[in-house]
Amino acid sequence: MNDSPDAGWNGSPTPRRQLRARCLLRTSALVWLALLTLAAIVSTAACDRAGGQATGDRVAVGRECRSTLAQGLQLSCGTYGFGDLRYVCRTTDTSGHRCLPTTAVTVRNTGRSAVLVTVVKGPRQGIREQSGEQALAPGQSAVLRPGAREFLFDITLGNTGSARGSLLVMRVQ
Repeated sequence: MNDSPDAGWNGSPTPRRQLRARCLLRTSALVWLALLTLAAIVSTAACDRAGGQATGDRVAVGRECRSTLAQGLQLSCGTYGFGDLRYVCRTTDTSGHRCLPTTAVTVRNTGRSAVLVTVVKGPRQGIREQSGEQALAPGQSAVLRPGAREFLFDITLGNTGSARGSLLVMRVQ
């Protein structure tokens, strides 16, 4: 016979033992949550402060944006494909900043049907203007610019046909 205060008459766990097991599970869950939070803080500290996002999530040659949305809907390529469009991070300027504002992005329609492309730009966060739509036939390229003293916040992609729309970044300035 088991004389432990944590075992019942038939060896099954008592409510006291079950309570200990639940407390242990909660404690381990809190430890994991603390570790994940710490990892998030460390990765945030490693971010490039010029644009507020990690350098790996920036627009670069070869990045692609694909849309299967219906006609009339626009997909944010900055969110789904290209990454942060505000800054180019390939050189160091004399003031020590690693990133410079994006002045132009060249994209090519790699899909099978024409697409509609717009530029979302503005002088600072909170002020955004959307350009008129520009149609790109399959294989056609376009240079998209934010304008003088403006940031390129987003490029949107809209389908004109039933085929999937697709843009490929060819050049970033």
